[in-house]
Amino acid sequence: MSFTILKNTLILVLFLGFVSVINAQSDYEKTQSFKNKYASLEQKIKDAKSLEEVDALVIDITSFKTDFIANKPLLDKTLYPDNFTSAIEKLENAVELRKGDFTQIVDLQTEVGTLKTALTELNDQNTSLLGQIKDLQFSQKKDQSTINSLNRLVASLKANIKERDELVKGIVDSLLQEFTTSPSSLNEAEKTAIFKKVETGNLFYNVERTIGDNIQFMKVTTLTADDLSDMKEQYKEFSKTWRQIGPKLSQIYLDQANRARQIAGIDDLFRQWNFRINNEIWSSINQAFREKNITLMNFKNGDDFTESVTTFIDDEVKNLGVKRAEESKETFYTFTDSVWFQQVKPNWVPILLENNLLSEAQKDSIESRFVQWKEKVDPGGFTSYWLYIAVVLAVIILALIAIMVIRRNKKTEPKIVSQEND
Repeated sequence: MSFTILKNTLILVLFLGFVSVINAQSDYEKTQSFKNKYASLEQKIKDAKSLEEVDALVIDITSFKTDFIANKPLLDKTLYPDNFTSAIEKLENAVELRKGDFTQIVDLQTEVGTLKTALTELNDQNTSLLGQIKDLQFSQKKDQSTINSLNRLVASLKANIKERDELVKGIVDSLLQEFTTSPSSLNEAEKTAIFKKVETGNLFYNVERTIGDNIQFMKVTTLTADDLSDMKEQYKEFSKTWRQIGPKLSQIYLDQANRARQIAGIDDLFRQWNFRINNEIWSSINQAFREKNITLMNFKNGDDFTESVTTFIDDEVKNLGVKRAEESKETFYTFTDSVWFQQVKPNWVPILLENNLLSEAQKDSIESRFVQWKEKVDPGGFTSYWLYIAVVLAVIILALIAIMVIRRNKKTEPKIVSQEND
C-alpha cells in the first residue's frame, strides 16, 4: 500500500513539474511573440511611404493590442522597465508622429505649388520686360516719351526681380532649416519632403534664373551706387545660404549625375554674379572719371585702382612745366574736388571698403598723394585755404563771444520796479 502511495506521489510530482515546464515555455513564447510583433510594427512605421500605409498601421496596432491584452499581467513583469500599457502607447505615439510627417508633405505640396505658380508668372513677366527694354534701347527714337517708358520698364523689372529673388531665397532658407542635421541622419519622410520642395518648386532652375536675371538686369540698365550696394548685399546673403545647403544637396543627389552637375553649375553662376557686380562697381567709378575727361589705366580691383591713380598723379607731376600751369591746376581740382570728394568718396568708397574691394590703407595712400600733388601744382593754395578757414573760425568765435556778453549783461541788468502811490 505504501508503495502504491509513493508511486502515485512520484507520478503527481512529475506531472506537476511537466505542467510547470510547459507553462513556463508558454509564457516565454508569448513574451517573445509580443516582442517580435512589436519590433515588426516599429519597423513598418519607420518604413511607411504614404499616409495610407500609416492609417493601415493604426488598425494593426489596435489588433495587436487586442491580441495580447489577456497577457497583460505577464507582459507587465517581462517587459520591465516598460509595461504593456507604455509599450502600446509608444507605438501609438510613433504612428501619430509619422502621420505628421506625411501631413507636412501634403501641406508642402500645396505651398510649393502656389509658389511655383507665382515664380512662373514672374519669370514670364521678366522675360517680357527684358525684351521690351532691349527694343527701346535699340530704338532710333530718343524722345522724352521713350525715355519715360524705358524708365518705367526698368523700374518694373527691378521690382519683379526683387520679388522673385525673395521667393526663391525663401525656399533656400527653408531648406537650410531642414538641414540642421546632416543628410545621412534624415529619415525617409524628411528626405521625401526635401525632394518634394526641390522638385515641385523647380528649385535649381529658379536659382539659375534668379542669378541670370540679375546679371541681365545689370547689362540693360545703369545702376547707382545704392543699387549696386543693395545687389551686393543680396548676393552675399543668398550665396551664403546656398554655400550652406549646396554641399548637402550634393550628398542627397549623389546618385543623380545631372543634378550634381547642375549644383556645380549654380556655384559657378554665383561666382559670375559676384564678378559682374564688382566689375559694375569699378566700371561706374571709371565712368565718373571719364565724364570729366580723366583717363585712368584700366582697373578691376583695389590694387589696380591704387596703382592707376598713383600713376596718373605721377604723370601729372612729371608734366608740370610741359602743360600750362592753369591746365595742371584744373586737372588737379577736377580730379580731387569734382570727382573724388564729390562722387567717388561719398558714393563708392563706402561700398568698396565694406566689401573688401579697397582697404583703408589704400584709400589713405591715395589721399596722401593728393597732398603731395597739391604742393607741386598749387603751393600757395593750402596756405591761403587754411588762412581763409582761420579767418572764418575767428569771426565765428568773436560772434559767439559777443552773444555771450550780451546775454550776460541782460541777466545782470537791474530790474526797475514802478510803485504807485495810493
